[in-house]
Amino acid sequence: MATDESSELLSELKAVKMLLILQAMTSGCQQKHVAAALGVSEATLSRMLPKGLGKDLARVSERRFGTEQGA
Repeated sequence: MATDESSELLSELKAVKMLLILQAMTSGCQQKHVAAALGVSEATLSRMLPKGLGKDLARVSERRFGTEQGA
């Protein structure tokens, strides 16, 4: 059915979006910049991520780039 295909495509798009968000954040982009690029608030972006993941990504980025990145 077309509805099943649409649901599957929507799920895939959501997964790709999440991967791109995670990639941006592990590359050193601050959460507020990612949120702005998506046109959502930082709080909304935070709710999209599993609890504590934003802070963990900030720590990874900090270790990777040697500078403090805001979560």
